[in-house]
Amino acid sequence: MSVIAILRQLSDRMAHQGRLRMDARRRGIQITGWLSLIAGYGLALLLRRGIFMGVSGGFGARPSQALWILLAYLLFFALAIFLFKAGRRALSIAKGCSPPRARFGWGRMLVGAIFIDSYAARQFHLIPARGFKDLEPSNQTQAVAMNVTTIVISVGCLLLIFSGIWRGFRRPPTELSPDA
Repeated sequence: MSVIAILRQLSDRMAHQGRLRMDARRRGIQITGWLSLIAGYGLALLLRRGIFMGVSGGFGARPSQALWILLAYLLFFALAIFLFKAGRRALSIAKGCSPPRARFGWGRMLVGAIFIDSYAARQFHLIPARGFKDLEPSNQTQAVAMNVTTIVISVGCLLLIFSGIWRGFRRPPTELSPDA
């Protein structure tokens, strides 16, 4: 039996249960939800293995660097959890259920934190990188441009984090009734 036949059977079952028939938009949301679930779960398994191997091997770094490596693992584990929850949310939307609205902008805050962590690790050599060469400017103009780019991206990441926090403290818009 092909995948399309299985999806059609599931769609027909949902139609018989009194739910909406699965159209192309809902099917796209459903597929995206499943892909997000699989990506989140796979990333979590990969990170769990990496953390176990890293802890047992001491992360192959100095003790001062081990904390930053563990922080990076935790940030990516948070990304895996976010992908998993976003996938579940998309699947419930595809079924026709309306999940409660997220209060904070967790995705914005997570992306900003991951970018800031990567720039801090690169700038201060917090995580040992083997086999990679840093970009070296060939003149003073390139050095200034690289520093300005790092500053602009870091400020943008901070703005992402603060906008995610600000979203949580905003009052939700109230709908006015037609009588008022």
